[in-house]
Amino acid sequence: MKLSRLLIAEIRFRPMSSLVACLAVWIAAACVSGALLTLKAYDLQTDAEVLALQERAQDRMAELENEARIFAKSLGFNIFVYNSMQDLGKFYSTDTSDHFLTMEQAISLADADFEFLNHHLPILRERYDWKERAKSVIIGGIQGEIYIKQQWQEPMEVELVSGEVHLGYSLASEFNIDKGDSVQIGGRTFTVSQTRERLGTKDDITIFMNLGDAQDLLNRPGQISGILALSCNCAAGEIDPIIKGVAEIIPGASVVEFTIRAKARAQARKVIAETADKELKDIRASRAQLRKTLSGFSAIFSGFITLVSVALLLFLYGNNVRERKNEVAILRALGISIGSVHSLFMAKALILAFIGSITGSVTGIIAAFTVSANTGSFQLSNLLILTLAIILAACFLSLFACWLPTRNTAARDPGLVLNEN
Repeated sequence: MKLSRLLIAEIRFRPMSSLVACLAVWIAAACVSGALLTLKAYDLQTDAEVLALQERAQDRMAELENEARIFAKSLGFNIFVYNSMQDLGKFYSTDTSDHFLTMEQAISLADADFEFLNHHLPILRERYDWKERAKSVIIGGIQGEIYIKQQWQEPMEVELVSGEVHLGYSLASEFNIDKGDSVQIGGRTFTVSQTRERLGTKDDITIFMNLGDAQDLLNRPGQISGILALSCNCAAGEIDPIIKGVAEIIPGASVVEFTIRAKARAQARKVIAETADKELKDIRASRAQLRKTLSGFSAIFSGFITLVSVALLLFLYGNNVRERKNEVAILRALGISIGSVHSLFMAKALILAFIGSITGSVTGIIAAFTVSANTGSFQLSNLLILTLAIILAACFLSLFACWLPTRNTAARDPGLVLNEN
C-alpha cells in the first residue's frame, strides 16, 4: 500500500516525463502493429487477387479452349477409319477405294460412345467421270455427322440433303456455276446449294452430295470409304488407344492420323495453357517482389522507431534517476529497502509501458483497418494474440530501459549520495 502511494505520487510529481515515456511506447506499438497488420492485409489481398485472376484465367481458358476447338475444326478432321484391307497409298493417289466399310459399322462406332473420337462423319469418296461436263471429278458423299459428344458442339461439316450438291471452287469457276443453279450429274438434276471457297486441295475439284445420292450414283449401296473423326483425350501421335478401341468395335478396321493437323491442334492448346500459367506466375512474382520491398521497409521503419523509443526511455529514466538521486537517498535513509525503491521505478515503467502499448496497438489496428483492404478477414483471436505480444514486448523493453539506470542508483549508500551535495 505504501509503495502504491509512492508510485502514484511519483507519476503525479513528474507528469510530463511520464507522458513522454508513455507516448514513446505508444508510437512504437502503433507502428509495429500497424505495419504487421498492413503486411497481413497485403498478403490477404494478394491471395484474393490471385484467386480472382485464377477464376478469370479459367474463364479465359474456357474461351481459349473454345477458340482452339474452332481453330482445330478449321484444320479439319485428323482421324480416318478405313478398311484394313485397303491400300491407303492407292486410295490417296486414285481417290477410289477397293475395300469398304459399311454404314452399319459406322453406326456401331457411333453407338459405342468411344471416348477418344468425336464428330464421326461417314464418307464415300471416289473418282467420277462427269460426262455432262466432260470432266474428271471427285464425288464426295457426306450425309452429316452421325455422332457428336456434346449437344452444344457445332458440327464440323454441313449436312447435305438429297438432291443438293456443293461444288468445289475450281469446278464452280471453270463452268461459271453459281449458288442456286441446277446441274446434271449422271442423268439426275441437282441444285447447287453452295459453291465452296478455294482451299488449294482436291476439295476444289470435288462435288459434295448427300451420302445416299453418292452411293446410288456410284453403285455403292450401304458402302463408305471410311469415317472421318476428330481425336480427343489423346496427345498428337499417340493413337494406340484409338487403334485398339476401334479394332474392338469394328473388326478389320484400321486408323490413320493426319499428324500435322493433330499436332497443330495440340500445340494451340499447349500454348493457351502455358500463356495462362505464365500470366499467373508473373502476377505472383510481381506481388512477391512488392511484398518483399514492403516487408523490408516495414522492418526497417518499425525497428528504427522501436530503437528510438528504447533510447528515449533510457534517456528519460536515466535522467529521472539522476535528478532524483537525493530523493532516493532520503527514502533509503528513512528505512525503505533497496528492492522497494527499485520496484518503485520499475512499477512506474511497467504501468506506462502497459498503457502505451495497449493504446498504441489499438491505434495501429484501427489505422490498418482504415488504410488496408481485406482486413475484414482478420480473426479476432489473431488480433488479440498480436496485441498481447506487443504488450509483452513493450513491457520487457521498458523494464529493461528502466532497470539499467536505476540498478546502481538505488544500491548506493544514501549517506554518500547526500554528502556529495
